[in-house]
Amino acid sequence: MTLQQIQIPVQAEYDRFVQEYQARTFDQTPILDEVGAFLDGHPGKRLRPLMLLLAAKACGTMSDGHILLATAVEMLHNASLMHDDVVDESDTRRGQASVRGRWGNQAAVLCGDYYFAQTMQLIQQVGNSQASALVAKTVTDMSRGELLQLSVTRGDHASLDEYLQVIQNKTASLISTCCRLGASSLTDSPAPYVDTLGDFGLHYGIAFQLHDDLGSLNPVHDVALPQGIDARDLLGRHTRLASQALDNLPPSEARETLRSLLLPSAPQPE
Repeated sequence: MTLQQIQIPVQAEYDRFVQEYQARTFDQTPILDEVGAFLDGHPGKRLRPLMLLLAAKACGTMSDGHILLATAVEMLHNASLMHDDVVDESDTRRGQASVRGRWGNQAAVLCGDYYFAQTMQLIQQVGNSQASALVAKTVTDMSRGELLQLSVTRGDHASLDEYLQVIQNKTASLISTCCRLGASSLTDSPAPYVDTLGDFGLHYGIAFQLHDDLGSLNPVHDVALPQGIDARDLLGRHTRLASQALDNLPPSEARETLRSLLLPSAPQPE
């Protein structure tokens, strides 16, 4: 399945997200506008907001608030990437120049801070306390993942528990949150599929990182795979758990599109 096919169930909503995102990344501040134009020219796959919108569609909860949340998670993701590249002293990302590589550490940190601030403004605009709490917890988890990575990479190899904790906090937590936010009704009423979509996103995020670490797409991994483990068996296990979680949703095109992301040939997050 191609990226264009993945967008089909939520194409109209995805187009609205892109418009909202672009409006938030241009501020008539020279460096911010330059960085915004650069990132807009290298947008990646934007799978995280896509997954949020697909989760909303699969649960029948789509609203204007979900467009703002999709924008928020993409801004949060890009903020984390800019800060990651400063920590990792990386001038490139996936074969392309990074913000740090083009504008230096100061611009990368400050633009990342601006994107974080925009994320918080968007969440506040949605006006849902559960969404606010979930995003705050996710930022905390991502920060813990960075700090744990810094600790374990000083040794030769991380343990399996340390490795899984790093990829769960750094990668899977945000993907899980995207799915939870999509499943949320954004009202005071509990949404029945929040935990189901959260489980899907968590296992999908872990499986994605394992798939990435096993392959050659990313030659510089955050944490090396622990020695002596059957990583392919671990990948298969989390892929199955992600697929099984979707079985709890009512049948829909959006649900099956989410399931298609588990195929090895599907577009992978960046």
